[in-house]
Amino acid sequence: MSTHAGSASGPATGLAYRRDLRPHIPRTGTTDRSRVLDIGCGQGELVRLLVADGFDARGVDVSTEQVSLARAAGLDRVEQADFHAHLRASAGSWDAVVATDVLEHLTRDEVLQTFDDARVALRPGGVLVARVPNAVSPTGGHTMWGDVTHETWFTRRSVAQLAAVTGFTSVDVFACPPPAHGLVSAARALLWRPISGVFKLALAVETGVVRGHIVTQNLTFVAHTREVTNS
Repeated sequence: MSTHAGSASGPATGLAYRRDLRPHIPRTGTTDRSRVLDIGCGQGELVRLLVADGFDARGVDVSTEQVSLARAAGLDRVEQADFHAHLRASAGSWDAVVATDVLEHLTRDEVLQTFDDARVALRPGGVLVARVPNAVSPTGGHTMWGDVTHETWFTRRSVAQLAAVTGFTSVDVFACPPPAHGLVSAARALLWRPISGVFKLALAVETGVVRGHIVTQNLTFVAHTREVTNS
């Protein structure tokens, strides 16, 4: 089963990519382009965006249908395969592994395996970048329960636990507020600021923790591998 619906790339997709994913994908700083693997890539819309930004991007998806549609649309950078096997077979090959709206479709054990496989596939200093549903969000039920194939949900703390037990050195977690790509969406983005402040205040009152709350329906995390240092 593919984790992507396969819809065409639109303004919201491009904005979310530029805001939530692209800033966290490392550039090599050499003449070689950063190598990026999109796991669960569907029809490859993210691969297209990455290639347009100058990355050496590839995609892998288990769905023969989704990969066939990508290739029929002229994208030859996608492969039909189990991404766990693909990651294990390409140890130390990638600067970034990207998983957008993918990990929630996996069981907890499969998520752990994905973290571990991604760490093996990454070069030193590489990153696993993913967008996942945020179980702490007061409005997160729409995302978490809106798809019958969802198996696992995430929080800032659980992401940190997953990264730690699978050998990543650190993890950063970011909110995914509504992107503004038109008049209505711009109004939503503007209104979200005070509304999210109320949600954060409620969590602070209940938990006693004042800082660090993420209340958007989705969150983005960046798990880092150890960089090689010259001694």
